[in-house]
Parts: sequence; C-alpha cells; structure tokens
Amino acid sequence: MTDRLEREIEEILDKIEKFPSPESRRARARKQAVRRFGGAIAERQRAFASKLGRIQMSQVMLVSFLLILGYFFFGRYNPLLMRWVLYAGIILFVTSFTILMFTRRSSPSGASSQERWRGRPVRPGQQSATLAERVQMWWRQRNSRR
Repeated sequence: MTDRLEREIEEILDKIEKFPSPESRRARARKQAVRRFGGAIAERQRAFASKLGRIQMSQVMLVSFLLILGYFFFGRYNPLLMRWVLYAGIILFVTSFTILMFTRRSSPSGASSQERWRGRPVRPGQQSATLAERVQMWWRQRNSRR
C-alpha cells in the first residue's frame, strides 16, 4: 500500500516539475486570444456575406442608375465628389449588367425549369410507350367514344 502511495506521490511531483513555464502559458493565452479574435472576425464576415447574398443584381443596377442620375442633378454643387459618384455609378452599372447577362437564370418561381413538349411537362426517366401499348390505348379511346 505504501509502495503504491509513494508512486502516486512521485507521479504528482513529476507533473509539478513539468508544469508549463510562465512564458509558455503566456504564449498559449496569446494563441487563444488570436483564435477568439479570428473567430469573431470570421463570424462577422459570414454575416456580412449573408446580407450581401440577399441583394439582387437588378437592385444594384438601379442604385448605379440613381448614382449616375444624381451626378447630373447635383454635379454643380460639389463637382469633385460627384465625379467620383459618377465613376462609381458607371462601374456598378457595367459590372451588374455584365453579371446579369452572363449568369444562368432560374425560373421566376425559383423552381427548376421543366422541359416541355406540346405544352406538357416532360418528366425525366419517363419511357415512351411501346407500339403495342399505344395501339391498346388507341383502341380503348376509340371504343370509349361509342
């Protein structure tokens, strides 16, 4: 029993001797602070990107048009500032127009577009009827009319 107690005490003393130095504790605290700071910045970036994702290109185009229009109405009051407003409006207009023209659009309802043939939606994986099935359907329709 005393032998086991002695070993445990020695293990505890060994761990105390291997206790981290004040410099390593400060370095660990600095790393944790940097991680927390980086995490906070990353969270703000995600929130900002989420808000940016809700903006539509047509809204950006409208804002750019309003900036250009604002230059023509208020350009004589502060020409230097309004010149930069005009440049920003032109850049926004060109980029939003380019993005609108060269990106794929989905249907207005947000659903994927369906292929249609003769006004009816074509389902993928739908196999066409065989000749025998078509003859049977024709015969049933012909007989049901009588």
